[in-house]
Amino acid sequence: MTDRSKLALDEQGLSKLLEMAYCRQVAKRRIMYVPNDLTSGAIKQLAHFLTDSHDNRFMIVLDGSTATGKTTLMQAMRQTLWWLAEHRLVSDEVNLKICDAVALSDMRDSTRQWYDLMNWPSYLGIEDLGCEPAEILRWGNPLYPVREVITERYKLRLPMVVSTNLDSDQLREHLGLRIVSRMNEMAYYIHFENEDFRRMCWYSHHPEVMK
Repeated sequence: MTDRSKLALDEQGLSKLLEMAYCRQVAKRRIMYVPNDLTSGAIKQLAHFLTDSHDNRFMIVLDGSTATGKTTLMQAMRQTLWWLAEHRLVSDEVNLKICDAVALSDMRDSTRQWYDLMNWPSYLGIEDLGCEPAEILRWGNPLYPVREVITERYKLRLPMVVSTNLDSDQLREHLGLRIVSRMNEMAYYIHFENEDFRRMCWYSHHPEVMK
């Protein structure tokens, strides 16, 4: 079976590309990116996973508290894959589709959208896993959209990247032990330990609160 989760690229070169893309994502918010060891470490971990052909895991979980850079890194990964494909350094089929976890639940009502989502061949991103209802009801029947996606991609070994604010205990409560067990087998976890960047930015604009 083809491993779609790995890139035949130099790890250090990919790390630099990811950091440049990360800087661009921060700049879009009109904020100056200040390099720090925690963020650089997360970027290097992602580059290592994406280029390590000996690691048979095919899912990335970006976990940590709010506003620590998880979404920014996911978007930087998508931008980097676009750039690599555009410059023919990877196949055109290598890319990252990002879906909000709440919106993903709504897609369950669309047969076409749901089919396309379940069969997306490259990286599928689920942002803010845990914000969506664990169960939805359709015609009185309980459905579990996120669990269905993870289960199907586990069976087909299709790559995923997920961001979440939930810790391991909260994940088990939200998704169930069976799904989390599969995630633990298929996933490489990158933990974000930065301070709340939004809070830091707010304080920088309101220095009087620090007095």
